[in-house]
Amino acid sequence: MKKTHIAFQMSTERLADRGRLYFWTFTFAEKLDIKETRKRWNHLLTLMRRQWPNLCGLRVFELHKSHGLHVHLLTDRFIDVNAARIMAKRAGWGRIHVQRMRKSEAGYLGKYLSKDRPPCFKGWRLWAAFGCDWDWTKVSNLEKQSAFSRVYRHFKEVFDWHGNQGFFNRMEKVSGALQWEITSSASARSRTNQSDLQKAIYEGGSVVIL
Repeated sequence: MKKTHIAFQMSTERLADRGRLYFWTFTFAEKLDIKETRKRWNHLLTLMRRQWPNLCGLRVFELHKSHGLHVHLLTDRFIDVNAARIMAKRAGWGRIHVQRMRKSEAGYLGKYLSKDRPPCFKGWRLWAAFGCDWDWTKVSNLEKQSAFSRVYRHFKEVFDWHGNQGFFNRMEKVSGALQWEITSSASARSRTNQSDLQKAIYEGGSVVIL
């Protein structure tokens, strides 16, 4: 599990706290090379931010073997779909799909990050945030030691985790273990024989996976 996955997950939760969420998918009728798709996406995002300067969100690239590169977008507010379609056509895009997304589903896009990175994505950022009035979680913001990382390393050894598959199942297991530790330790805060994990939790250790 890489830190970028955790940074993305935390960013989706912060974005969800801002209000309503909308999940967009931008595709093409034909298959284009990745470089050209990325160029057209940058053009479209520039047009959208010019039209809606307060728009904030997260972008994730997904590569289909038969359909080329798709762009999934999570935004914090509604924007006019017809206007977005006009901009997309101007930037050379094809089909657009949008739907409301519940806060509980905010981490949905993380499934695309759990896939193995295609060689053609080497040196690329699979996800990115945009917007100037919110504070998303950057990978550089994460500490290298935390209660979360210690629990994750332990589970990784016990359950023999490899690669990036099962992202959400892993997150659920580790988060559940931490929550149990917090709950079961709440009545023992005044004790002097606290575990290192308990002390880290009380001190507000950063949530990080190495």
